[in-house]
Amino acid sequence: MGWCLALFALAVLQLSSGAGDYQLPADVTPSHYDVKLAYDLDPATNYSYFGVVDIMLVANKPTSKIVLHAQDYSIVNEKIALKGQNHQYRVMGVHLNDTYNFLTLDLDRPLKEDSIYKLTVPFYGNLQIGLDGVYISSYVNKKSKKTEYLIATQFEATSARKGFPCFDEPIYKSTFSINIGHNKQFTAVSNMPLEASSNENSLEDYWPWEVMRKSFKKDSSDFVWDQFEKSVPMSTYLVAFVVSSFSYVDSPRELSKAKFKIWARDDAIDQTEYAATIGPKVLTYFEKFFDVPFPLPKQDMFAIPDFSAGAMENWGLITYRETALLYDKDQSSFVNKERVAEVIAHELAHQWFGNLVTMKWWSDLWLNEGFATFMASVGTDEVEPSWSARQSHAVSNAMTVLTLDSLESSHPVSVAIDNPSRISEIFDAISYLKGAALIRMMTMFLGEDVFRQALHNYLIKYSYKNAEQDDLWAELTRATQQHGGLTRNVTVKQVMDTWTKQTGYPILTVSRDYGDQSLTISQKRYLSLGTGSTLSSWWVPLSVLCQGEPEPQTVQWLADDEGVDQEYRYEHGAAPDQWLIFNYDMIAPYRVNYDERNWKLLTAGLRRDSGTVPVLARVQLLLATYLQNESEYLPLSTGLGALSKIGHVLKRSPHYGAYQKYVRKLIRKAYEKVGGLAVKEIVNGDDLNSVKLQVLMSDAACAAKLPGAEENAIELFQEWMNYPPGPALDGVLRGREAWVGARVALRPGAPAPRQLGRRARPPAASTSLLAGRLDTVSRSGGRTLRQFWQPSPRRRSATILNHGRRLGTIIKILLDQFTTQKDLDERTPSTWRRLGCQCHKAWRRRASTSRGSSGTRRWSSPSCGSTLRKSSVYSARYHRGQTHPQFHFVKSFRLHGQSNLNDKT
Repeated sequence: MGWCLALFALAVLQLSSGAGDYQLPADVTPSHYDVKLAYDLDPATNYSYFGVVDIMLVANKPTSKIVLHAQDYSIVNEKIALKGQNHQYRVMGVHLNDTYNFLTLDLDRPLKEDSIYKLTVPFYGNLQIGLDGVYISSYVNKKSKKTEYLIATQFEATSARKGFPCFDEPIYKSTFSINIGHNKQFTAVSNMPLEASSNENSLEDYWPWEVMRKSFKKDSSDFVWDQFEKSVPMSTYLVAFVVSSFSYVDSPRELSKAKFKIWARDDAIDQTEYAATIGPKVLTYFEKFFDVPFPLPKQDMFAIPDFSAGAMENWGLITYRETALLYDKDQSSFVNKERVAEVIAHELAHQWFGNLVTMKWWSDLWLNEGFATFMASVGTDEVEPSWSARQSHAVSNAMTVLTLDSLESSHPVSVAIDNPSRISEIFDAISYLKGAALIRMMTMFLGEDVFRQALHNYLIKYSYKNAEQDDLWAELTRATQQHGGLTRNVTVKQVMDTWTKQTGYPILTVSRDYGDQSLTISQKRYLSLGTGSTLSSWWVPLSVLCQGEPEPQTVQWLADDEGVDQEYRYEHGAAPDQWLIFNYDMIAPYRVNYDERNWKLLTAGLRRDSGTVPVLARVQLLLATYLQNESEYLPLSTGLGALSKIGHVLKRSPHYGAYQKYVRKLIRKAYEKVGGLAVKEIVNGDDLNSVKLQVLMSDAACAAKLPGAEENAIELFQEWMNYPPGPALDGVLRGREAWVGARVALRPGAPAPRQLGRRARPPAASTSLLAGRLDTVSRSGGRTLRQFWQPSPRRRSATILNHGRRLGTIIKILLDQFTTQKDLDERTPSTWRRLGCQCHKAWRRRASTSRGSSGTRRWSSPSCGSTLRKSSVYSARYHRGQTHPQFHFVKSFRLHGQSNLNDKT
C-alpha cells in the first residue's frame, strides 16, 4: 500500500493553491488503531463516554505536523502524546479546523521519513440522538412499554471522525483493535469476534474510574470491557459497533463457513428467520462467483430501529433499517420479501466490492454501489430463481436511468468530488442504478466467464488495498485479450470512459434502406425536453435482432466518432417485410428511433404475436396499441406507466374520459385473465411476478373505471375496515400495506364506503387480500389511519359516511408536500408541525361544510397537538438511496406489507 500512498501524496502536492485543501496531506500513514471506549447508556447521565485512541503511524516524509480528523467531542490537549522508536515528541500546539474537521498537531521537531510512531489522543463527550457517527437509538419494548436504548454507528461517508480521532478517508486503510466498556446488562458487538471480556477498566491509564464515576455516577462493577479481535485492514468508514440488549438467532451452520447471527429487538426476533436463511446462502454463492473467500470468521446483521440508510455494509457487522432485514411470513408482503433479499445481497456484495477493495476517493463511489446493486440481482436470482431477479432488476434500473439521465441536470457516474460536504450528493440513482446498468453491459459484451475471471484477478490484486476505475478497466481488458479481445480492437477503458465520464446516454436514429438490407445510424445525446445541444458521443454496443433469424447477430460497435457528423452504415439480415430491433436484450441504456416503416412492421408483429419479440425489447418499445395482447408483467408495467404520464396531463381536461375509455380497452383482457379484484384473493400467491401483475392490473382497472373494479375495491375496503386491530398486526412491519381499496375509497367523488359503523367482526376469508394496515404512525402519538378513520365507536356512524373527500383532502395535503427524496430530507421539524396544522385546518374546513339540522357540526376535529413526525427513512441514499413514495396509498393488497417508514421521531 506504500506506493499507493506515495502517489497520492505526490498528486496532492501537485495541486494548485487552494485545490485539495479538503483532503489530508498524506505526510503520515496510519497502520493500526487501538481504540478504547467506555459508554454509559443512561439518559440520566446524558449518555456520557470516554475514549482514547493509539494510532501507529509511518512518516512518508519529514514533517513537523500531523493532521487527522476529529469532530463532536472534547480532546484533552495536554494528554496527547507522540512516541518514536527511541524518544518522545512534544506537542506544541493543537488546532481544530471546523470546516474540514482537521485536527492539526504541531510538533517540536520533524518526524523522520519511514520511521514508525505511536500517537495517543484521549477524548470524552456525550452521545447524541442522531443518525450518524456513534449515536443513540431507541424503541419501545412492547411487553414492558418502556423505552429501551442502544448505541449504533453509521460512519459512511465521513462520520468515523465523530467516533474517535482518525484519518477518515477511504485511502487510509488500517487494522483496528476495538475495546468497548459498557453497562453489564447490554451486549457489545463489533466487526470482529469477541476475544475477551474483563471487569478491569481498560482506560485506567488515561481515564481512572474516579474520573469517569463523576459522569457515569455508577460503580465500576456495573461495567464490563469487551476486547474484540484485531481486524483485517479496512477504511475507517467500515468500522462499526453496536451496544444493545438485542437478541439474536444463529443461521444454520451448514449454509456458510462464516458464522451468521441476525440481531433484533426482542419484539421482532421472530421476524429474522428469512434473513438467517438467505444471508449465508448469498454469501456462499458470492464466494463461488468471485472465487475469493470471505475473509472474516463471522457475519453479524443488525436491525436498527433508527437508521438513516437502507443498510450499511460494515465489514462483519452489517446494520439495516428494520424494514430491510425483518420479514414476517404471516404479516409481510411478497414484495417486502423481495426487498429484504435484495438489500441483504447488496450489502454482502459490498464485502468484496467496497470492503476488500475500496475506492481511493469518493469520486469512484459508483464502483462500490453500482457493483453491489448489480450483484444484488445476481445473488437474489441464485437463491430465489423463480423471481427472475436479473431480468426484473435490469428493467427497473434501466427505465429509471432512461428517465433521470435524460435531464440536463444529471451527472456522470464518475463525478469529481471537490468537497467532503458534497459526498452525500452522489449516493443517488445515477451512482446506484446507472452504475448497475453499466456493469451489466460489461458482462454482456465481455461474456460472463471473462467478466468473472477479470473480477477475480482484480479482487486478488487489490485485496486490502484501494483502486480506481482505470484499475478495473485494465484487468477487464487483460482478461478479454486472453480470449481474443473485443471486436474492432477496442479496449474496455475506451468504451467505459464514454459511459462513466459523460452525463446522459445516446438516442440512435435508425433509417433502413429496404432495397439492400442496410441501414444508417446516427447518435446524439437524448434530452427529455428535446432542447439544448451537446457534443457527447459514445461507444455503443449494437445488439440487433431481425425477425425470423434463428439467432441474434453478435454484438457490434458504433464508435464514439461514428454517427455523429455523418451517418454510419450497418448491414443486417431482415427482409423488407420483416422488422428489426436494436438493443433487444437491453444491453446498454440507450433509446432507438426507427423509420416509420419499421415502426409499422414492429406494431403489426406485436399485434399478431407479441411472443416473437423478446420481453426486454417489448419493455422498451412502449407501443400502446398492442398492450391489449400483452400478458407479461414487465411490458405491461412499463407500458401502463408511460400511459399514466399522459393521463396525468389529461386528468383535469375534458379529454380524460376518452383517455380512460382507451385504457379500459387495452387492459380488459389482462385484467380478466389475472382475476383482478373480482376474485377477492391473490390468485397465485407463491409467484412474485403473478402477484405484481394482479396488483398492477387491479390498480389500472380502478384508475380507468373498468366496470366492477371500483365496487369490488370498496367491498374489500369495507371488509378490511371491520377487521379488528390486534397484536397479530401490531408488529414492527407496519406502514404501507396500502392497496387499491384505500385509493378508491379515499378519492374525491368515489362511491362512499357503507356499513362501516357496524361492530367489528372477524374477517371473511377474502379479507386476506386486503389485510394490510395503513399505520403511518409516530411512536409516541400512536394514532393509526384506522383510528384516524374511526375516532370512536360512538361517532362512527355519524362521521364515516361520505367523508372520503375530507380524508382525501388531508392525504392530498400531505402528498402535495413531497415530490422527491430531497424534499423529504429538507423538511424541518417546524415544517412537519405546520403540515399537521394544515391537516387539522383542512379537517375543520371540511367538517364545517357538513352540519346537522341543528347547525352543529357532525365532525369533531382532532387536536393540532398530534403532530406529524419525520421518519428516519428519508435519507439521500438509494437502499441507501432510492426515492420512496412514502405516502402513496395504493400499491397493492398486501404488496407493500413491510413499510419503509420507521417509528423514529
